[in-house]
Amino acid sequence: MSQVANTNTNASAVTAPQSQPQKVHVAKEILHVFEEYKVGVKPFSFIVITGTTAEPNSKYPPNTFRLCLIEDVWLTIHLNSSGYLILKAEADPNPTNPSATKYAISETRPHIQAPFESMDGLLNSVSAEYRNKFQERLCHKLEKVVKEREKEGRD
Repeated sequence: MSQVANTNTNASAVTAPQSQPQKVHVAKEILHVFEEYKVGVKPFSFIVITGTTAEPNSKYPPNTFRLCLIEDVWLTIHLNSSGYLILKAEADPNPTNPSATKYAISETRPHIQAPFESMDGLLNSVSAEYRNKFQERLCHKLEKVVKEREKEGRD
């Protein structure tokens, strides 16, 4: 419980006042995250908690969203000018694979409050399933490039 209180206090400290152009940029980045990284998270698990401005009594700073890893771990993430910051990680109450969920939680906890420059970096650090899917996609793209070059060589 004290970790949650510290998380909220620390999250407030990292939030800097934002100008209008930065608000637009951050909102676009969150939309980009929702589209680009849906392959690495549970379907339909993106939830915006606070937009570019937070409610007056919100325990979360502006630009905070949640998503659920494939391993059934819910992350609360804050986006600011420093990057992505995991504010909280919690196991889904009904995980499909409890051992994977437990492992993902243990992988995530050391990264709470640590800034990540990119969503790729964050997901690669906390989700083995994301790493696997990322590698599969990369291999598929490389195979496609090799086949295209082989075809060009024959033509």
